[in-house]
Amino acid sequence: MEFGIVTDELSQDPREAIEMGLDWGIRLFEIRNAFGIRFPRFVDDTLDLLATLSEEYDIQYTAVSPGFFKCPLGDSQHIEYALGQGLDIAMDFMEGCDVPTLICFGFDLDSGTDHDAVHYLKELADRLGERNLCGAVENETHTKFNTPTRIADLLRRAGRPNLGANWDYANLKECAPEGFPEGYERVKRYIANVHAKDVAILPDGATQWKPIGEGICDWAGQIRALAQDQVVEHVTIESHCGPAEEIGLRNLETLQRYLRDAG
Repeated sequence: MEFGIVTDELSQDPREAIEMGLDWGIRLFEIRNAFGIRFPRFVDDTLDLLATLSEEYDIQYTAVSPGFFKCPLGDSQHIEYALGQGLDIAMDFMEGCDVPTLICFGFDLDSGTDHDAVHYLKELADRLGERNLCGAVENETHTKFNTPTRIADLLRRAGRPNLGANWDYANLKECAPEGFPEGYERVKRYIANVHAKDVAILPDGATQWKPIGEGICDWAGQIRALAQDQVVEHVTIESHCGPAEEIGLRNLETLQRYLRDAG
């Protein structure tokens, strides 16, 4: 199992981020934002730059995260873009750079119905499937994909082999202690991509992102299980806290230690 990182967790300049990652031995990168704009909404030559960088540095983009369906179900303009022009641009880039996975979200929890959410996710998966691409729905507490039980149930209802879970253990926040091993076992069969960060619960009940190993997530156990079950070939660091270079490298070294300890 290898480790990658989201480029803008290191720098908004993708070249700077890639060079930093390469210095640490990372060759796997996920694209989310560049120069302060979320993929693929660039109005300049950023997509061409990203394609050039992948060849110049001989790296692999493991996924793109355009933020599709990170919205209420009533946001017709967003949904139209996510299933239309935005998806077309994303898929063209993915095909050109051999990117296998598009990460999306599961709509705001309190908007619309589960049936509506599943309908749009099926449509997205079918469009991706036409080009032999995959989708992975990221879990967040304010979306319909907010608990392991709901993640598994909604993906079962979607019933698309090219649509899985982007398992973000720390995104369960205060429920993260239930995320492993119980939650992981519920979603394991659907996991297509993994994000790694940690989270702490503050005295007032609020949550705070932390370096891996300094929060409430059992990342040592999670890495051991991922390695033993051979669920994914890589895990992507998404630190969410800084300083970016310091925490990014610390997270990488911690995960590498957990993998060594797992044998």
